[in-house]
Amino acid sequence: MTLAPAAPQLALFRARCEEVAGTALDAPGALHAFSVERPAEFWRTLLDWSGVPWSGSADVVLTGTDVETARFFPDLRLNYAEALLRPLEGAGDDAPALTAVHADRPADSWTRGELRDAVARTVTALRRLGLAEGDRVVLIAGNTGETAVAALAVAAIGAAVSTAAPDMGAASLLGRFGQVDPAVLVLDRRAVGDDVVAEVVAGLPTLRRVLLLDDGPLPDLGLPVDRLADATADAEPTRDWPRHAFDTPLFVMFSSGTTGPPKAMVHGAGGTLLEHVKEHRLHVDLGPGDTLYFHTTTAWMMWNWQLSALVTGAHVVVYDGPVAGPETLWELAADHGVTVFGTSPAYLQLGQDAGLRPAEAADLSRLRAVLSTGAVLHDWQFDWVAEAVGPVPLQSISGGTDIIGCFVLGAPDRPVRRGRSQTRSLGLDVAAVDEDGREVVGQVGELVCRRPFPSRPVGFLRDPDGRRFHDAYFADHPGMWTHGDLVEFDADGSSRLHGRSDGVLNIDGLRIGPSEIYTVLRQVPEIADAMAVEQRDGSRPGGSRMVLLVVLREGARLDGGLDRTIRRTLRREASAAHVPSLVVAVGDLPLTHNGKRSERAARDAVNGDPIANAVALRNPGCLEEIGRAVAAASAAPAAPEEDDGLVGRVSRIWCEVLGLRSADPDDDWSDLGGTSRQVLSLLRRVRLELDADVPVQRFAEDPTPAGLARAAEAATSAAPAGVAVLRAGEGRPVFLVPDAWGQLNLYAGLVDRLATARPVVGLRLPLLDAEGRHRTVEDVAADALAQVRETQPEGPYTLLGYSFGGLVAYEVATRLRAAGAAVGCLGLLDARPPQAALRRWEVERVRWAGRWATLRSGDPLRSALRRLTGRRRPPAPATAPAAPDPELRFFLGTQEVSEAYRPGRFDGPVDYFLAEGSRAAASRTLGAWRRRVRELRVVDVPGWHGDLDDERIGMLSDRHVGTLAGHVSAALDQEASGVGPVQGTALSQLY
Repeated sequence: MTLAPAAPQLALFRARCEEVAGTALDAPGALHAFSVERPAEFWRTLLDWSGVPWSGSADVVLTGTDVETARFFPDLRLNYAEALLRPLEGAGDDAPALTAVHADRPADSWTRGELRDAVARTVTALRRLGLAEGDRVVLIAGNTGETAVAALAVAAIGAAVSTAAPDMGAASLLGRFGQVDPAVLVLDRRAVGDDVVAEVVAGLPTLRRVLLLDDGPLPDLGLPVDRLADATADAEPTRDWPRHAFDTPLFVMFSSGTTGPPKAMVHGAGGTLLEHVKEHRLHVDLGPGDTLYFHTTTAWMMWNWQLSALVTGAHVVVYDGPVAGPETLWELAADHGVTVFGTSPAYLQLGQDAGLRPAEAADLSRLRAVLSTGAVLHDWQFDWVAEAVGPVPLQSISGGTDIIGCFVLGAPDRPVRRGRSQTRSLGLDVAAVDEDGREVVGQVGELVCRRPFPSRPVGFLRDPDGRRFHDAYFADHPGMWTHGDLVEFDADGSSRLHGRSDGVLNIDGLRIGPSEIYTVLRQVPEIADAMAVEQRDGSRPGGSRMVLLVVLREGARLDGGLDRTIRRTLRREASAAHVPSLVVAVGDLPLTHNGKRSERAARDAVNGDPIANAVALRNPGCLEEIGRAVAAASAAPAAPEEDDGLVGRVSRIWCEVLGLRSADPDDDWSDLGGTSRQVLSLLRRVRLELDADVPVQRFAEDPTPAGLARAAEAATSAAPAGVAVLRAGEGRPVFLVPDAWGQLNLYAGLVDRLATARPVVGLRLPLLDAEGRHRTVEDVAADALAQVRETQPEGPYTLLGYSFGGLVAYEVATRLRAAGAAVGCLGLLDARPPQAALRRWEVERVRWAGRWATLRSGDPLRSALRRLTGRRRPPAPATAPAAPDPELRFFLGTQEVSEAYRPGRFDGPVDYFLAEGSRAAASRTLGAWRRRVRELRVVDVPGWHGDLDDERIGMLSDRHVGTLAGHVSAALDQEASGVGPVQGTALSQLY
């Protein structure tokens, strides 16, 4: 159902404009033409129609026609917070205003009256603490209700606020806030380290006070520190909502920055408010009764945008927790009755790749629109939303921090064309132009705005003569705002975005400012210059990775040590997102004739694309060298220079897994960007090549090559044991059967999160015989049965196994039952039935699916692995190493014996935990299990089957294992109580 009125607000506003214009504006494009050709009438009409409270005079709407210098409503005064919090028809004081959702505690909520009161009390407290109109406040906190209250109170006073997410490093924070010269720092330390806090405070000499949003101990920072909650506890709510000039600074926002420090853009209160009123009410049709959720952090302008939605009377939901999986935000939308859901192409793709169907998994009956921004939205994502979410418009919106709003976005009265934004923003004369500034239609051009608009920044900080402001937006096309995006407009006003035309990186939807990287790299003396560019990732459609091109100082060499230093420095001083996938040394970087760096030319060279305008470059020859260097560096990492015993062999494996040139014995895994998935691959390689089974917990104690070598030496010298106690407890043990490599490491997260007091033990089983051949499932199961019986002489028994381990667990269970022993719980974690158990028609379905995957990939070996593990992904780039992969080779040997296994009958129930990404494959084959067991109870769990060489997140990954553990724990509880599983579904109901 939809809560939107029968007549959208746009229709009501059009009728008002028709009265002013004296003519009908119902023809396609007529209202937009009126809005840009008669701007004074349009913006004055919008101000009056919106009902926003103001004082002074609105007689002068616009002071000129120059987009760079014109000002709006110079004689008008308003208060941003007052406008957002005032009582509205249909949204009185008892109406819901703000709900803050948390991952680790219950949600907080405020009605409009409660939110106004909280802000008013905070205003009183801030004034008592010395905050005054014209001051600046910086705020480091998550997306919580307290953050919103603090920001609104600062705005009510007439001070400017600048926000940042708490997980940014000190260097990135100071790169922004160092330009603000703030008087007050508002801080939530729940996600900020003490060292970061101390460094930030020390780097902001203008600070007079620190206000804490958390309840931790007051730190000694050398200046007054207060808890904001304590300061507001006895504060009377202010009755004074002073109105400020239209251009009074409201938000200080920061660009990503391509050639210098992030631009500190000052946005005025009036321009921000008027633009957001227009977008929320006319383009999104938000109003009382709506609930808006837009996934954002406080570091992104969408946080400011969703905060302004309070002006419409809508209920705003915010969230400060992690995205645990593709279902997280859809479930949040269902739980809170969201009507307008805002997200990114990357999150939509996550759901599509996972095979998620949100409309089936959650109650989205109130949802009436989905908004997406942050990256290019592809055609196929429109199809997926239509099929998996439902018949709701998917609106691609795009603008930016620079205008704190949108240039192109949706409209309630326009059809959605897949791959396109529906319309231009009203009042903004947006067009695509060629290099000479001429408008182009039906072809890609530079996105410009040709007339003044109120949400243009008031200016930049630390830019006294306006030169940086001019160069940023008006130098390329005089008289026009040049935004830095490539866009193509159709004759109907719809548009298709084609990405950034400047050097801002957009890595899988995450925007990264290269200048932040360059600032950190100043600490590396060997680097004379650097350029970060975005490269298409050939292994993932639509994916991208960061390549860092470095020009070295004389005498320096990009060896393994310098590569590690670069990665480590970026991770510690910025964030993990700033660590490049590839570091490449080059002799020169492309420059234009006037000395400006050309990230676009470098990006084209890295991707092998034609150079758009080589004649504009001073040194076009460097591009060929860049292309060759990147291709060579992508081919394969060099092996360590020396093989110094066990440490050298471990280092070689370490480098191959991480893609490094070399490794020092004390290199830390996390500092070099290693992921949890790569840890599993590393430890498997150590097991296969060094015959050392190192537990992941042991590796975590000392995650360095030297530490891993010591752990490997201890593992090879230790006496072999039948079972490993993974977690101590009381009562009957829970037996875990090892994976396709004979290891238990994949279960580490599951073991930690199982809610049971029983001991959890893992079987240690040899998968190879004396001649190095893979043993059959039956032979491995015979050893497993002996270990189980020795550990627990009498039943009932509990067995769990993932994939290959599930087959072994099944065979053990059938033998136990045949011997008259009770099996209390048999859990198969996405264990596919082997080919020997399939009927002819099932084999044919699998074969044809496999042939199709092979044809699409062009790589039979990789395609085989993807077929067997449920992955559907293009092959690695042509430059990938051609050497045999021992991890893959061993897996395929295990898979061969798995496919030959013929499972017998099991006279009991089986709990089958089906990964969502396996549903398609299960529809072809899972019936084979049903024919062999008395009752198959299927429980859907998030994630994919595998983790090896796969960007899609597995069911046992950190992201999803908590959900899996909850379902497994429930099965263990129900085993103890003798009750069947509540969340299981009979197979016949699903397939």
